[in-house]
Amino acid sequence: MKTSKSGQILVFLFILLSLMGTSSADVIDPGEKNVPYSYKISNIQDFPDYVFILHGIPNPSIELLNSSEFSFYKLSTCSIYAVPRNLYNQMQIDQMNESQVSEFLNNDSRVARSSLKLDGTYGNVNQANPLDNALIILNIKSINGNNLNIHKEKIIYGYKNGQNVEKPYLSQNQTPEPTFPGTSWDYYIYYMLLPLIALGVIIFIIIRRKSS
Repeated sequence: MKTSKSGQILVFLFILLSLMGTSSADVIDPGEKNVPYSYKISNIQDFPDYVFILHGIPNPSIELLNSSEFSFYKLSTCSIYAVPRNLYNQMQIDQMNESQVSEFLNNDSRVARSSLKLDGTYGNVNQANPLDNALIILNIKSINGNNLNIHKEKIIYGYKNGQNVEKPYLSQNQTPEPTFPGTSWDYYIYYMLLPLIALGVIIFIIIRRKSS
């Protein structure tokens, strides 16, 4: 069946709008910065009979996980899967295309899946905010059948001055808020003194221009 010219135009516009939406979401407003998330599974070595795979939309298709930290594209949403090691070797997953990977990971009864959705970024904050990064520590509680039970154990906020602050997860549905690790004087420098100095400089420039 042939597609009409108007139909082709509509399809083109839909694709264009989708691309524009992704591009605009990637843009950081002036005066802001992005704070990325990274993750680490604290006890992955306790499950040597499984291969742990990170799979996300729009990416990655497949990333094998180990005890090292991992991160991904900030607009992706990812899940973790546990594949029995002998099954992984048998299936040759690295040779599958994207649709085959998704079908296998989400529908094969031998694959254990976590319901935990991982985000690629904490979000955008003001440039003056000393928060630099955030590491979420995950813990595998159990693997039963096709259920992979993973919990967020704690989050470690990293700051520009090199300090870290750990916060435990009291609820899996709520990320603990970051707190600045320095003294009250550090807080005033970042959030009070520097903005006031910047405002004073702007006012001074405006007055000079008007008087000249």
